[in-house]
Amino acid sequence: METKIKALIFDCDGILVDSEYSHYQSWREAIQKYGHDLSLDEYYPYVGNSGVRNAELFAIRMGLDCAQELLKEKRSYYHKLQQEGIPAFQTTIDFVHHLAREKNNRGFFLAVASAAKKQETLSNLKRHGIEECFDLVLSGQDDLKEYQDPEGVNKPKPYIYLHAAKMLGVPPQQCVVIEDSFPGVSAGMNAGCITIAVPNFFTKRQDLSQASVMIESFAGMDINKFFSFLETLKK
Repeated sequence: METKIKALIFDCDGILVDSEYSHYQSWREAIQKYGHDLSLDEYYPYVGNSGVRNAELFAIRMGLDCAQELLKEKRSYYHKLQQEGIPAFQTTIDFVHHLAREKNNRGFFLAVASAAKKQETLSNLKRHGIEECFDLVLSGQDDLKEYQDPEGVNKPKPYIYLHAAKMLGVPPQQCVVIEDSFPGVSAGMNAGCITIAVPNFFTKRQDLSQASVMIESFAGMDINKFFSFLETLKK
């Protein structure tokens, strides 16, 4: 049974993998090398931004010209944690497996569009056995070279979702974006996609009201009901 929805595009961090605390730990370790600190409460507003953007913001916050070095340190710490294993949102992983089994019959694509480096995303997908579920994996840091914007091209800008739609050959209005943060939701909505917000512990304080709809999780989600529900939504 075909659906009018032609692509489901998942964010990775905060949606597929529960990585935000590891990102926080990594930023804190990097910042402490410069004689500063970062509390969990202070970190919340930064969740969902790209690593490049956060490095710039943290460098400004510390009054130092160290954004590139700070990002390098952060990535080094995060890589160590990633090797130890970043936990998954298992209910979402299970739902992705169900979707992958249905995508050919229903005629839709599955994709990942992350603000993170591509290798980080691919590593997380592989660790949790879902890399083969997706038709496309895009990185906001590595795959948007054709776009020019003086403010940057990563989320909250819409380019990654516009590019995903282009690569899949699907109109944005027939794409469903699944995001957890304000920058991600903004990117999806501004691209013209139906956007589902699924907040987690780190993003539940953010303003996600512009999303098409907000849900708590994919636990127990029935695929038939899910697609019937999607057909009722508009951007």
